[in-house]
Amino acid sequence: MVNAREALALLLVGALWGCTNPFMRQGLEDGKESRQNNSDKNETKISDGTGKTKITLESISRLARVKVWLPYIINQFGSLLYYKVLASSNLTLSVPICNATAMVFSSITSVLLGEKLNHPGKAVLGVILVLSGVAICMYSSGERLKAEDRSVKSWNEEL
Repeated sequence: MVNAREALALLLVGALWGCTNPFMRQGLEDGKESRQNNSDKNETKISDGTGKTKITLESISRLARVKVWLPYIINQFGSLLYYKVLASSNLTLSVPICNATAMVFSSITSVLLGEKLNHPGKAVLGVILVLSGVAICMYSSGERLKAEDRSVKSWNEEL
């Protein structure tokens, strides 16, 4: 079973992953809007015949925006913590907990940032179902470990 320290670390990983995704998406969308505005004002085109230079410059300008790379760096800290936690925790629990909570945090952060939901009721139901599934995984893992402990104790008593 996951102890409290591991559970908090897994939740933190989910929060770091999930909360940063909407910010990165927003930073990229802001860059697209400013790029479209700049191209409307200034009709100069950069091209070497294949458009590779334009694509390269666009990629560099995306990376230069703080709204993109700061959430990305925070997201990567979540990945480092994830690998640290994976080294000492149950893999069958760690992966679903991190990914499920990342989805939940991503949904909540998106709503807080003002993104529109097509079906808010379905989104809330999805969050509830995901969290219920994580709780079931954690509970069943704890029960399985208790059953294994009982079988090991009875086997040791027989010896």
